[in-house]
Amino acid sequence: MCSLTNLEIILAPIFLCWGSFINMLSYRLISQESLSIPRSFCPKCKKTIKPYDLIPVLSWVILKGKCRNCHKSISPLYPFIELLTLVVFELLIIFVAPHFWFSYFIFFTALLVTIRSDLESMLISRMATLYLLPFSFSLAAFGYLEIGLLESILASVVGYLTFWVIKKLFYYYRNLEGMGDGDLELAALIGSLLGRYGLFMSIFIGSLTGSILGLTLIATKLAKRETALPFGLFLALGAIIFVLFKSYLNFIILIS
Repeated sequence: MCSLTNLEIILAPIFLCWGSFINMLSYRLISQESLSIPRSFCPKCKKTIKPYDLIPVLSWVILKGKCRNCHKSISPLYPFIELLTLVVFELLIIFVAPHFWFSYFIFFTALLVTIRSDLESMLISRMATLYLLPFSFSLAAFGYLEIGLLESILASVVGYLTFWVIKKLFYYYRNLEGMGDGDLELAALIGSLLGRYGLFMSIFIGSLTGSILGLTLIATKLAKRETALPFGLFLALGAIIFVLFKSYLNFIILIS
C-alpha cells in the first residue's frame, strides 16, 4: 500500500490535469459554450488544440503563452489555476480526513471554477454554486460532511440572506451594486457545506485577504480606491483556507 508521500506524488499529475479541466469548465460555463464539445479549442481562433499542446503548465511555458495556430496570447490564468489546483488538492489529502475527501474534492472543484471565472470576468456560474445545493444536502444527510442536514440547510439560507441584506444596504447608501447574485449564491453553497461557523469564518478570512490585497494594490498604485475587486474570489479562498487549516485557526482563536 502506498504511503501518503507516494500518494501525493502519484496524484500530482492527476491534479494538474484536473486543473486543466477546471479551466475548460469555467470558460465554457461563463461563455455559454456547450459542455458536449469533446475537444479543447483556442478561445481566440476556435481551432482545436492538439493533445501535445494540452500538457498542464508545461505546454503554456513551451508555447510562451501563445496559441500555436493564431499566435495570440493565452491567459496566464490557465497555468495559474492548474498550479493552484495541484496545491489545493495536495493539501486536501494531507490535512483532511479521508472520509471527507470526496465531499471536499467536489466542493473545491466548484470553488476553483468560481475563482477562475470571477478573476476573468467577475461572473460566477450557478452551475458551480446554486445547482450544487441538493448535492450538499445529500452529503450532509448521509454523513459525508462535518455538519448535519439541518445545519446544512439553515447555514445555506443564512449565507444567502446575509449577503442579500449587505447588498441591499450597500445599494441604499451608495446607490451602487456592491455585489452580484453570484456572491449570494456562493455564500449559500459555502454555508451548505461548512455550516454557519465555517461560513462566517470563510467570510472573515476572505474579507481580510481581500482588504490586505486591495490596500497593497492601492499603496503600490496598481489600483485605485474605486477599483472593483471580485469578492467571490476571496470568499472562495476563505472557504478553502478554512477547510484546510481549520484546526490551526480554531487553536489560534482559542488562545487569543
